[in-house]
Amino acid sequence: MSEEKPLDPEQQLRALGKAEAEMGRALAYGSRLLGWYCIVLGLTIGALAAILQLNRPDEHAFGFWLVITLYVIVIVVQSVVYGKLYRSLPQGYSTRYRRAFVMSIVFYAISIALLGLELSHWALLILLGLIVAAPLLITGTKMVRS
Repeated sequence: MSEEKPLDPEQQLRALGKAEAEMGRALAYGSRLLGWYCIVLGLTIGALAAILQLNRPDEHAFGFWLVITLYVIVIVVQSVVYGKLYRSLPQGYSTRYRRAFVMSIVFYAISIALLGLELSHWALLILLGLIVAAPLLITGTKMVRS
């Protein structure tokens, strides 16, 4: 067995400084990674909300259920990926992410309620998709920039 000599105070301070620098880099990386993840997730959910308007259940039942199935798959994949990411996030980022995610889900549910309005103009579909994606896009952009 090898015996380790205790570190003197200067060595301890250097080791602590190095550990803090490494942790800072890891947190910045986790923040950027979650930010990009939020942006991609927001755009995906927004696109699904817009596509859903073109596949109303009374006209295109298969397309409607396909979009709903893709949405469920996105939610499941999101849960798995977030489960791996949240440990490397700065304090408060997981709350921001969850808040934005829930808002996007609520906006997606509202887009389902709007199916009866028969929105089919491309500008309205893009606007609807952006509204659904907005909470995640804004949160993701803030995370990437910090």
